[in-house]
Amino acid sequence: MISIELGLLRNPNSMAKGMIPSRSSFFSTDRIPQTLLRGQQGWGRSNALENGPQLKWVAYICVSVLCLQALLGTVDADPVLASSLGFCKNVPVLKGAPLHCCLPAPKRTPIRFKFPLINRNLAGRLFLRERKPAHVVQKDPEYVRKYNLAYARMKALPDTDPRSFLNQWRVHCSFCNEAFKQRKTPGPLGPETGVPLQVHYSWKFLPWHRIYLYYHERILASLINDPTFALPFWNWDNQLDQDAAMIPAMFLPNFSVPNAALFDEFRNPNHMPPKILHLGYNSKLEAEGKQNLTDKQIRYENLCVMYNQVATKISARDFLGGPYVVGTDNSAATVNVSAGEVPGESGGMENAHNVAHEWTGLINDPNHPDNEDMGNFIYAARDPIFYSHHSNVDRLWDVWKTIPDKVTKSGSRKRMDYTSRDFLDTEFTFYDENQDMVIVKVRDSLDSSKLGYKFTDVSKSDNMWIYYEPMPPHQSSGPSNSSDYPAAAPSGYNYIGTDPVSFRLDRRAPTSEDAGQSGVKNVDQLQENVVLEKVKIPHSEYARFDVFINYPAANRQTHLYMSEYVGTFTHLPSGMVDMSKSVSESSSNSDEEFRIVTIRYSVNAALKRLGITDYNTDIVVTIVSKGARNTGPKTGFTFSNLKQDFQ
Repeated sequence: MISIELGLLRNPNSMAKGMIPSRSSFFSTDRIPQTLLRGQQGWGRSNALENGPQLKWVAYICVSVLCLQALLGTVDADPVLASSLGFCKNVPVLKGAPLHCCLPAPKRTPIRFKFPLINRNLAGRLFLRERKPAHVVQKDPEYVRKYNLAYARMKALPDTDPRSFLNQWRVHCSFCNEAFKQRKTPGPLGPETGVPLQVHYSWKFLPWHRIYLYYHERILASLINDPTFALPFWNWDNQLDQDAAMIPAMFLPNFSVPNAALFDEFRNPNHMPPKILHLGYNSKLEAEGKQNLTDKQIRYENLCVMYNQVATKISARDFLGGPYVVGTDNSAATVNVSAGEVPGESGGMENAHNVAHEWTGLINDPNHPDNEDMGNFIYAARDPIFYSHHSNVDRLWDVWKTIPDKVTKSGSRKRMDYTSRDFLDTEFTFYDENQDMVIVKVRDSLDSSKLGYKFTDVSKSDNMWIYYEPMPPHQSSGPSNSSDYPAAAPSGYNYIGTDPVSFRLDRRAPTSEDAGQSGVKNVDQLQENVVLEKVKIPHSEYARFDVFINYPAANRQTHLYMSEYVGTFTHLPSGMVDMSKSVSESSSNSDEEFRIVTIRYSVNAALKRLGITDYNTDIVVTIVSKGARNTGPKTGFTFSNLKQDFQ
């Protein structure tokens, strides 16, 4: 079947109005051969497709499309299929043999995803499973018993069962550590591209993890025969409730209800309650005894980080991450930063979520150099709190879409997901509660209510960071001294070492071309960014870059709850790692594996606070590295360019 969407541009941010196809249209008809499709029966299953009566209609539409295609030409798309079928390599670690993270082969032919059947109440409203805050629901003994029982039964399943806790961990270990190769759609039997598959550092991050949790939750529910069961969410962004940002007590020993299946021994003992998760956390400063903030200061920093990483990110690219299509290789490799490789590009939500991983894991422990469990993508899903953490990340995706525009000049831009086919038709495979491999498209993941669940409304705490007002600017934040600082060398080697580094950034006004490329109506709806291009980070190292505008005095101990702070990038190590590098001297050898990333910092709100309204005003961008101790200019992180960008 030939598939075409009229007016669709390859620009991932734009699509002609009215051309987004519904799931019922033939544009989104399953593109896997009918011989690979079969029906489902039983718990959570649907009937087989009945194609016969539709053949005449489909034939008629196909003829129409062929005519239109001849007139307008086919618009190509290159969505990726992320599947566990075929090639799979073991994942190397620092100590011991490489880990086997490959998944069992499916026992039956893979099936296509179907939305669950959702009942309605007498008022006609959908009956949705409710994911509740962990710090609230842990006070319900019956819920904790069911939650613990579900994991106990999951952990008791044999290793050959794809629903087992071991294999649920392997899902994340493999897909997030490049154990598989990209495949081309359609279907899980499509050809491999030879390019490593990575579900972080791009627009795949949020959809992939949402579907991962969706099936993980359904498996847990089926194991206790309770279709109403829902995962809790660790509400770590909540600075209103005193215990919300602490590790929930139900995941810890000596809880009032049996909870052995929820416990994980590999957690940072220094971060147990009453310690609250610090989104400005840096393991390096903590190890040096230089991160001694009060709880009040931590909460202020948390609010400001959430404000900058979520509320100020109004474009899909800045929040979800950059495009990832067939052939995109943002894996770790021995590369030359100027050789034209495709960099990874994390969104604001992914960067905020990374800190919770680092803070929870066993960092700075010489007996655990891999920073297991939560602090390393290899091991993170071995800790049950991982799924509660990602439940909150999933919730924040829904929240982001509702935040009013306080960023652009127009104040009228709606936050939306990408609308390109490259994004919408990207496919994943997961095992469901019936041990069937299911092929799911990104377009299936965009509305959580269609997946049968909702989140408890915690808007009172959300509003604290959505409408956060940072501290007034420092007197030294004026733009008059920008000429005292060098511009970054374009297409060159610019170094970020232990000491903060400042660059002048020449700015320009946005154009109608910028608006067109971003898919917005006019320049007043654009978001302005500071972009670090092709940042070269050793694969095995932790990295954190805090960025400030017009405050060259910023350093590693500068508070984040200030007007000049515009955001943070964090990189968690994966693969063969040694977290001791994050707290000691290290260097970047030429034969080391690196990850290349592009980092975007949204600056509209900060520029407004600083009184910078003229696009002819240059600014000073200060980068504060809180990663490895790289003391020399040639042993620091490098980036190829610093530029202004509009989305």
